[in-house]
Amino acid sequence: MQRIFRVLAVAFLTCVAQPSIAVDAKPMTNQDVISMVKAKLPNDTIVMAVKAAQPDFDTSADGLIKLQSAGVPADVIEAVIAAQNGGGTPSASPSASAGVPVVLPGGWSPEELILIDGGERIPMRYLTPQMRHAVRALGYGGVAQYAVLRGGRASLRLKGPQPEFLLAVPDNAQPDSYFTLVSLAVRKNNSREIMVGGGFMSYSSGVATDRIVATTSERSADQSAAPKDFISYRIKVNSPMPPGEYAVVLYNSQIRTAGFFASGLDSYFDFGVD
Repeated sequence: MQRIFRVLAVAFLTCVAQPSIAVDAKPMTNQDVISMVKAKLPNDTIVMAVKAAQPDFDTSADGLIKLQSAGVPADVIEAVIAAQNGGGTPSASPSASAGVPVVLPGGWSPEELILIDGGERIPMRYLTPQMRHAVRALGYGGVAQYAVLRGGRASLRLKGPQPEFLLAVPDNAQPDSYFTLVSLAVRKNNSREIMVGGGFMSYSSGVATDRIVATTSERSADQSAAPKDFISYRIKVNSPMPPGEYAVVLYNSQIRTAGFFASGLDSYFDFGVD
């Protein structure tokens, strides 16, 4: 009997002496991320911690909304989604190969533009412009072409003057040739427009340089939300934007894409700054 007690005692002491695996491997949750944000840890540090942890995140719509409401930055939320999905790029489904937009974790479709405004992620809606030609608008023998958006004011208004955008660019395209952030002119006929081509003796296309808002594009560190054959980029406005009407123009008519972009028409994602 004493021998049995000695064996059990040795086994017990051995277990106590070993590190507690359960404690060391405690999964990371949404609340842990919120706590790190409230402790004002750098975003990069939180992202690294998320990637290294055993994930137990809630990436449902409700869970992501709570993260956003708690002030968790967009890049940290992206890392949480990626970690919960195993850290890899989601595989394309049959519907994706057929050109049907695939909604990614967090509600991002590869054929949407996501606005980041005051920490809030907002899927934007596009407009297809009407085209207006003005003969002699540039003087004798000249002609100009304008892209015209209906309504004198965008329904989407920004909270801050320096927004960011998330954009999925086809992997065979350079981001700066795929989009332009432009300032729109408001006309008395309740429309917004911008000149997209014109000339005197010859015709050239392109937005007037004085209407282009300077931006910087950065390839997202986390590509887990990028669909097959797309690369995720974060677009940042270089300086605060003055009040006015704006649009992000995606040049879908010039670059091969899928889904509704296959229509061959440029898409204008409009918004306003008050």
